[in-house]
Amino acid sequence: MLRFLKILLYSVLFLLILLPPVPVRAAELPDAAAPGLSRQSLPQAAAAGSALLEAHSGELLFSSNGQEALPPASTGKILTALLALDLVEDLEQEYEISAAAAAVEESSVYLQAGESLSLRELLGGALVHSGNDACFAIGEAVAGSERLFVHWLNMKAAAMGAYSVHFCNTNGLPAEGHVVSPEDLACIAGVAMENEIFASIVGGKYTSLGEGDHYRFFKNTNKLLWQDAHIVGVKTGTTDAAGPCLVAAYEDGAALFISVVLNSPDRYGESLSLLHFGAEQYALLALAEEGQALAYAEGHVWRAARPFQVLVEQEQMGELRLRWSLPDAEGRFLLQLLDAAGGILGEVELV
Repeated sequence: MLRFLKILLYSVLFLLILLPPVPVRAAELPDAAAPGLSRQSLPQAAAAGSALLEAHSGELLFSSNGQEALPPASTGKILTALLALDLVEDLEQEYEISAAAAAVEESSVYLQAGESLSLRELLGGALVHSGNDACFAIGEAVAGSERLFVHWLNMKAAAMGAYSVHFCNTNGLPAEGHVVSPEDLACIAGVAMENEIFASIVGGKYTSLGEGDHYRFFKNTNKLLWQDAHIVGVKTGTTDAAGPCLVAAYEDGAALFISVVLNSPDRYGESLSLLHFGAEQYALLALAEEGQALAYAEGHVWRAARPFQVLVEQEQMGELRLRWSLPDAEGRFLLQLLDAAGGILGEVELV
């Protein structure tokens, strides 16, 4: 019943698209960088489009042609997996592979018509080995048909505020008008990385599916997982139309940096350049969790009303200070983070 209700929800999502959504898009950066950085400190953009995002704060740190809609190749599989995880709770439920899914070409996990695989196995095949056939099978398993699932993908993206997304299939095979912008793709990947199952799959170096004579074992196509211990995902993509593409995730302390490069002459080198730039220039201060006790006054324990996280430039770290704002006439009690000039970088209400 719960799965039916979720499917029904996505069937009527077009109603939500008529309302102003809460966008995942970060603020526009006309100068391609966060305030205060010189152009000399910025990475060189070689890709047709690129973006760098800190996922937890939602801050866009770098963008080059970041709002241009471009072919994403297999990096679009991130949205396919995110939607499937949103709709299906039992990942161990098995689905029979159709002849149509087994016939999907290009990058493949060699599905065979009539075999049964779990959604977890199909997600591993899609995200780790980039199986186009696995994505087609996911669409059929979740929605009953790949065509309907693709419709849901576009509605999901629109409801998230990723308006550049227009997908024609589940796997990124070349199709006219199959596009997404680097900024929107970075935001989608940031949301996907909040899902523990998704993060565990894309952060794994290997995956397997099937058993017996049908057992298959695959290595992750994302070479960065072997090059830098901070890399925790996400997805490669390559087609003639899209060129070499990569969405990468870099964990540094509390921060999670997401880079996107579409049609890059050096997708791994350029991604590392973006990610190292983010880690060198910025730090995410996780000052309090939601509900964390921070003060005690007049017999009352004051707790953070929400998570208190602030992204700051590394060079500011030695000049920051916290200020407690005692309850005002409205009874508000605030904890604020200030810079050297006394500017408020962030605050959280205590309740």
